[in-house]
Amino acid sequence: MNPLGLTEALIATLNHAAEIEGKNVKSIRVFTDTLRKALHNTFRYGQGTKDMAGDKGLSTEKFIEKVAWRLGRYLAKIEEDEGMSSDMLVPSLKFRRNYNVDRSALEEMFNQFDTDRSGTINIDEFETLLVKLGVAPLKDPNKKSSASSDKSKEIH
Repeated sequence: MNPLGLTEALIATLNHAAEIEGKNVKSIRVFTDTLRKALHNTFRYGQGTKDMAGDKGLSTEKFIEKVAWRLGRYLAKIEEDEGMSSDMLVPSLKFRRNYNVDRSALEEMFNQFDTDRSGTINIDEFETLLVKLGVAPLKDPNKKSSASSDKSKEIH
C-alpha cells in the first residue's frame, strides 16, 4: 500500500474511533481533515514519495517532514482564525498502548492528598502533592536547598 492509501486508512480509523468514543469528535475531525489536506497538497505540489512521483520524489523521511511542516502551518492558521486551542488536538494518553494505570493505587494517592475529603484537591493540597513528587515549580530554580538556606549568611 502506498503512503497516501495508508494514511487515508489511518485517518478513517481515527475518525471512527472518535465517533465510537464520542469525545472530542469535532477537534479530531478538524485535525484529520487538516492532515488530509496537508498530505494531499504535499503530493499536489510535486513533493510526493518516489513510489508515486518517480525519481524526483522525496524519501519517506523527507516526505513526512514536508507533510508535518505543512500540517503545522495549517493548524496554526486554524488556531488563529477560529481560536481553537492546539491543546484540543492532543489525544488522551488513555489511548496509548502502554497505558496501564493502577486506578485503585491512584485513588489511594489522591485520598492521601485530599486532606479535607472534599473529593477535589485545592491549591494547597496540590502544592503538597507536587512538592512530595519533586516536580513543584520553584520561584528561584537556583535556590533548591532546604529552608535553612533562607537564614542570613555570616559575613566574615
